[in-house]
Amino acid sequence: MKRMRSHAMFSLSFLYWMLSVSPYDGPLYDSSAFSECKQYPENPLYGGGILKDKLPEFQLFTRADGITVNFPIFKLQDITPGTIYSFSTWIKIKNADSAVITASVGDKDSDELCVGTVDAKAGCWSFLKGGFVASSLNISSIYLKNSDEQDLEIEIASASLQPFTEQQWLLNQQTKINMARKRTVTIHISNKQGVRLENASLTVEQVSKDFLLGSAIAYTFIGNTPYQNWFLERFNAAVFEDEIKWYTTEPKQGQLNYTLADELLEFVRRNQITVRGHNIFWEDPKYTPEWVQNLTDSELKSAVNSRIQSLMSKYKDEFVHWDVNNELLHFNFYEQRLGPNATLEFYRTVHQQDPLATLFLNEFNVVETCDSRSTVDKYIAKIRELKEDGMSMNGIGLEGHFGAPNPPRIRATLDKLATLGLPIWLTEVDIRDTFSKETQGIYLEQVLREGFSHPAVDGIMLWSAIRRNKCYRMCLTDPDLNNLPTGDVVDKLLKEWDTGILKGQTDEHGSYSFYGFLGEYKLTASYEGKVVDAAFSLSPSHETKHFSVQL
Repeated sequence: MKRMRSHAMFSLSFLYWMLSVSPYDGPLYDSSAFSECKQYPENPLYGGGILKDKLPEFQLFTRADGITVNFPIFKLQDITPGTIYSFSTWIKIKNADSAVITASVGDKDSDELCVGTVDAKAGCWSFLKGGFVASSLNISSIYLKNSDEQDLEIEIASASLQPFTEQQWLLNQQTKINMARKRTVTIHISNKQGVRLENASLTVEQVSKDFLLGSAIAYTFIGNTPYQNWFLERFNAAVFEDEIKWYTTEPKQGQLNYTLADELLEFVRRNQITVRGHNIFWEDPKYTPEWVQNLTDSELKSAVNSRIQSLMSKYKDEFVHWDVNNELLHFNFYEQRLGPNATLEFYRTVHQQDPLATLFLNEFNVVETCDSRSTVDKYIAKIRELKEDGMSMNGIGLEGHFGAPNPPRIRATLDKLATLGLPIWLTEVDIRDTFSKETQGIYLEQVLREGFSHPAVDGIMLWSAIRRNKCYRMCLTDPDLNNLPTGDVVDKLLKEWDTGILKGQTDEHGSYSFYGFLGEYKLTASYEGKVVDAAFSLSPSHETKHFSVQL
């Protein structure tokens, strides 16, 4: 992991220099993914990579109950420490209608690391995509097992394992960033007669960013000018950690209190910060007000309608997103009490009352780890199910509470979710606090780079609100607002992902070109004592942006 850290600190200029002086001849990352069961498997990615023409072996495993089951494995050779491996395969099962199949790497004498999962079916082929970083594990095989170790017949087709060096992985990330987050610009300077002016001087500055990167804030933010200034120097988006959750706004039935939310909202309005609404309902009973849990079913139905009406009448058009139902894959308090259509009704009602907001599902352990309750396929299936029933849900929320991240599995999960064509947000990113502060910083950088470089990700929120001199799991600063290693990572990436200030002169054609991050720009052009100020924006496009200025 330390080697990846050093590569991650390469400057953009060095990356561009490498790409310009020696054409990249390594593997290009294949973002192909499939989320529907197919009659026939597709061809293997990368032609199979180092698994080309290899067939799986079958190995007997003894379950805890003493029963022996048979699972396919791929024996691996020459696995290089520090190398990143992208794995994919197609799977079909027999002896069951469906099953979660987990691919893991390891050795019989070491812990296993999850590579990826797929919700496989009988009678058709399902696509598993994931990966792993060869680190301290003694990796000798890839195992494909049913998560509950049932005795299934698992068929494998089009398996692929493609290695990337850390440098190759980073260069592939940068290629994705260049395509999705930047655009070429040519500025043309002329006089009032339209004659192009050579050697006109220009200063170009990016003044705002298209990509939204923000942090949670909490009640401790209110009136805390140093904390507010620290935030404004970095972020263009925010989310309230607890201040609009039901247990905060109505701790006792009928006693509504939006004071904290209103004060936080006044700050984001005043400073033109984009803000997400988190959350309207939380399926986990532990975070549902006690008085709500004690209602009868009819009283509960009335209470949830009042909750929506209260929020929407007060905050319509204020929040760009609403996490309408939180953690639906893991918990089902409302659906259990109000029926299987409860979530559908929540979204319909919210959409009717706040039609311009993007409505999200929000879930944990989809991208962070392998959890049989929240596999990427289960999330996709739930979203499709609700969309088919007419739900006005148009955003995918991935909480992102990470332990040690697995970059190739993160990217593979995003690839699969991207097949839905919906905006994806990493909504609550942090790193577990059982690691050292330095390791938290290393892991945070890996997560942020994977998110920013994936074209389907529209924004990232850090779950780093300071409350009572501590944070949920990960702070960016100490209580005196001095950066921790995580804060240093954020500052470094914010600078790296900003065009900054450019100075130059027009060429013999009266033009000046640059490659800039998407967002808003201001321009000052001067020639022989004449000066003009202008502004332009860079929106997503693969075409060059042409902007003309007359002096």
